[in-house]
Amino acid sequence: MAYMKNLKLFILTILVTAAVNGYAEIINRVYAVVGEKIITQYELETLNPKRLQMIYERFEGEELQEALDKYYLSALELLIDNYVIEQAAAREGVRVSEREVTMAVEDIMERNSVNEEKLQEMLAASNLTLEQYKWNIKIDILKARLMSTVFKPKIIITEDDIEKYAEENAETLELSDMYELRILTVGSKAKLDEAMADYEDSGSFRDTVMKFSESGNAEDGGYLGWVEVSFLDDEIRNVISGVKEGITEPISDDGSYRVFYVEGYKNKSELPEEKKKKIVDMMTEIQSKKIFENWIAQKKKEILIQKKYAN
Repeated sequence: MAYMKNLKLFILTILVTAAVNGYAEIINRVYAVVGEKIITQYELETLNPKRLQMIYERFEGEELQEALDKYYLSALELLIDNYVIEQAAAREGVRVSEREVTMAVEDIMERNSVNEEKLQEMLAASNLTLEQYKWNIKIDILKARLMSTVFKPKIIITEDDIEKYAEENAETLELSDMYELRILTVGSKAKLDEAMADYEDSGSFRDTVMKFSESGNAEDGGYLGWVEVSFLDDEIRNVISGVKEGITEPISDDGSYRVFYVEGYKNKSELPEEKKKKIVDMMTEIQSKKIFENWIAQKKKEILIQKKYAN
């Protein structure tokens, strides 16, 4: 009797185990192998379970299958890309630990004064899960480290490159010729003639301004500093155009007169250091992205990717 009981228990155990294993095989169906990583159905479904729940609630029949296929394909491509980046980066000696990702998330929560529950609510509003968010952070850190240690050292930007980029993107960079200006302002033609005669005698526009100008900056010799030509109105731009040094033709305004003196001139191609740095940063960013895209495309060829199901 004991023998029969044990036999029944043994058979029942085999049947239950087979059923569980069969179920596990369905749930853990292998969708792809990326190098040393295996992507299962379970991993795809836990990437965004709320999205899957919404699909099951909203659709049925063929529409349900179509929506599921779209979800699985999107999740699969995302994980394939992430695993390729992760393994390719490791080959370059660049890694990010799970602890680093956790610390980054904790730092973000602390800086924004939110707990994990609140963070998940905020992510859900953008149709993201905490799992996806952690992946995003991990990939962002990997990319940043790859950029600084692998890609950027390979980028060389010359002065000719900067000049060419500035010329082609002058409007976007808000580049324009610059003039170092002084201004003389008088209230009549007679005063203008007197001031111009004084300038002819002294040869110092600054001294003439200090003697005759009626503007508020007369004590400083009418100094306006360096001014971008794009900031000047058309009338002023017209009179200083072509003048690299010296006085301009007077501008008449209801009986008063203004005369400008060009002390210095810089062509828009003569970039200040802050503009140069901005251009170098922009060009480095552009080139880094191109290098990264080419690099990841090459790594996808090197790292074996086998898709098992199209669902």
